Amino acid sequence: MNLNEVFNKVVFLLGAGASKEAGCKLSNEMLTSLKEEINNLTASEKDFINYKEDFDEIYHFILASLKYQSTMKDSSVSSSDYVNIEDFVMVLRQLIDKEFIIPYPLIGNWNDKILKWEIKNGNVFEHFKDFVRMQLVKDWTRFNKEKAEEILQPIREMLNNSESIKVNFFSLNYDLIFEQVFNTSIVKILDNGFSEKNISENQMRYWAADFNNELSPTKINLYKLHGSIDWEYNLDSEEISIKESIDDGREPLIIFGSYSKMLSFDPFLYILSNFRQKLEEATIFVVIGYSFHDKYINNLLIQQLSQNTDEDKQKKLLVVNPTRPPQTARAFTEELKSIQDSKSINDIINFRQVSPERIKLISKTASQFYAEYFANGATLLKKELEEIEGEEKLFQ
Repeated sequence: MNLNEVFNKVVFLLGAGASKEAGCKLSNEMLTSLKEEINNLTASEKDFINYKEDFDEIYHFILASLKYQSTMKDSSVSSSDYVNIEDFVMVLRQLIDKEFIIPYPLIGNWNDKILKWEIKNGNVFEHFKDFVRMQLVKDWTRFNKEKAEEILQPIREMLNNSESIKVNFFSLNYDLIFEQVFNTSIVKILDNGFSEKNISENQMRYWAADFNNELSPTKINLYKLHGSIDWEYNLDSEEISIKESIDDGREPLIIFGSYSKMLSFDPFLYILSNFRQKLEEATIFVVIGYSFHDKYINNLLIQQLSQNTDEDKQKKLLVVNPTRPPQTARAFTEELKSIQDSKSINDIINFRQVSPERIKLISKTASQFYAEYFANGATLLKKELEEIEGEEKLFQ
């Protein structure tokens, strides 16, 4: 089995934990950092300093509501188990849009607080959202370039030793680790779906769904399911492009803090469609540093794990996560079922049932996994595939 055959049967999905070792923050760390940044606001940050007291009150206000909601869903867990930055921003967006489909305590006496903030500063919630976005772009997704290169070096070495190969990485992250490690102004190893074209004598990169180009020397396809901090939507041309600078102050095109985890236009629809297609074609799904709290992603994984390939080969999910407590595959499937059972207002159906036989837990960091599973021509990945095929032959 050559490398091209291996990676035709393997799909990688990256969560926040895959970027943590390089310096990016996890979702719960972002929420903690937000509180610290509010406390550290100084007069030099003139766009936000006048809102410092309001930001602090709103922060605790939203956090109290989310903790109350999580305990109402499941009284057996800690009130902070399900609280993260995405939930926080979702409520903030509801306050901006006046969509008060929010649980107590955002009703009753809390309405007086909302009115007080709006009377004092009518756009305070919009300013708070801008403050959160600034932290996401300028702090939470920043990383150490040398550390990132070290982490991804085993992938680079494997790619250098293979002439014809395409590895498919799907990412839920907004950071630019893969783009900056694998692409330079001279050498391009990674495709992200954007192509260059000249606009008014300026060379810009626009969304073109440019993957798998036979003339391209690239060896990695990176599909960013939730967008990227360097994507932007041009209101005049209605095109999606790569920003010249992520620090330009303009809002990036990302799915962040929203009930709907999908936008009804490309690149998002195209990438989601490709994710489903690659899952359907693959034998192994490798999930690295993902918390399994995006239920629409879980639905795709669970549904595909419950199906066999055209050759009646079973699919398998490899869960790579060092922070996950030691547990059996059966315990993991029960935990996943509990997450899927916890429905939000937009949920109609969530798939819940996964056979423990389809799960393999790997308690390693992203760097440890890359170093072991991409070494020696991805020998361990080949072994995983061969074991699955060997199990199938036993029952044929």
